[in-house]
Amino acid sequence: MGENDPTSARVMNTGPHHIRITDSGKIKAWVAFALSFLEENEDRPIVFHTLPAKAKIDKDGNAIPETKPSSSKAKPTLAVPRLLSVVEIVKREFIKSLEAKHSPRLAGLHQYNEIGCLEQPDASTEGDRAAEIARALSGTNHVKQKQTPYMKITLSNTAMPELVDQGATYQPPMLRKLTKSAKMRMKKRARAAKQALSANDDDTVDMVPD
Repeated sequence: MGENDPTSARVMNTGPHHIRITDSGKIKAWVAFALSFLEENEDRPIVFHTLPAKAKIDKDGNAIPETKPSSSKAKPTLAVPRLLSVVEIVKREFIKSLEAKHSPRLAGLHQYNEIGCLEQPDASTEGDRAAEIARALSGTNHVKQKQTPYMKITLSNTAMPELVDQGATYQPPMLRKLTKSAKMRMKKRARAAKQALSANDDDTVDMVPD
């Protein structure tokens, strides 16, 4: 499945699902997919990022040059504001979905933020890169590096402290503000659960032989 195509067929696995945010994609589509994914895959996080798209490779292993530059690849930093917008909308709509379902859950999504700089050799093909390395080793030139800043934000139904250990910053979940009717429903559920538990205990006592 393409990491930037939320409408493509879903791959069944247990890892995070990655979505590349560009300056030309549709925010509404990203948000809709993320909400659906997080509801259907409670144990899998979703990762939004601005990393550049992977280059297309020919049968000989060389990068295929683009005939027309892609606006979404020109400056990944331009997509950062859109990434932040998508994340905030997803978190807000997730809370609304809990209310709509009358879910007993009070907390929203855990958020982990990562920023970095991707270093890539500034060469269009493997042959060009090999030639630059050879010149660098001979002392006649230095391998040119292209630095691309990026941002990644992980949203998860559950806490992922390992990401903090790896350098991510953590934002705790948003909390629902319960209405009076919602509080009453929760109290009724709690009473019903308590009564059911008490009834089960009574049945167990009745079954114990004298």
